[in-house]
Amino acid sequence: MIELKNISLSFREKVILKDVSFRIEDTLTTVIVGPSGAGKSSILKIIAGLWKPDSGEIFFNGINVYHMSESEYQTMRKKIGIVFQSNALFDSLSVTENILYFLPERKSLTVSELNEKAERLLNFVNMDGTGDLYPEELSGGMKKRIAIARALAFNPDLILFDEPTTGLDPLNSASIIELIEKLKENGTTSVVVSHILNDVVELGEQIIVINDGLVVESGSIEKIMTSDEPFVNKFFYQLSKHNYIMKSNYNMYELINV
Repeated sequence: MIELKNISLSFREKVILKDVSFRIEDTLTTVIVGPSGAGKSSILKIIAGLWKPDSGEIFFNGINVYHMSESEYQTMRKKIGIVFQSNALFDSLSVTENILYFLPERKSLTVSELNEKAERLLNFVNMDGTGDLYPEELSGGMKKRIAIARALAFNPDLILFDEPTTGLDPLNSASIIELIEKLKENGTTSVVVSHILNDVVELGEQIIVINDGLVVESGSIEKIMTSDEPFVNKFFYQLSKHNYIMKSNYNMYELINV
């Protein structure tokens, strides 16, 4: 479990986050949603340890991250994977080399062991047989799956996704959503940043709505859809034009056109 308490962040005179607090529960998929520039990606970078806030605290399994020793902090960070919006693949490396590039123990494993690990990860993301290809030979959806495989190479407890379906066609978007749901079945906790309402509907077990650096609402999709907050109503207007019902037998939600 990760908990953010009173996180604030500014760059020069621009306020990015204002007193942000929420919890990320184990094995749940949390979706942070809001308009562009709201501060969503900044939250991911703070959780990942890439940025340090101006004030506030972060707790990882009940331990204050900023009170950890350097070795404890590095151990904690190895439990967190991140999939960037740009995928951040190395063009000069093959798919296999990209997946294994940041693996800490790669020098202690044989070539055969490394290839077997890469093949297992490629199988998990439905990319068998692509290990020798290079990023320029991959579609946008394929690159995203390779980026996910690279994040999984660490066997993380938590994976952070920054706009995972942005720029993808509906079929590729659906395959990425299915993959994130598959991670949940394996016990992985996911945090997804998105401004795409379909991502919220399909993935969000806990939803954090953020605007102008503030958390304006949080909870289940049912709570979000019945919120009295004006911004939430405006942002989710397109969903409110449909009947939104819960299919209790499957514990999921479905949109049905009026």
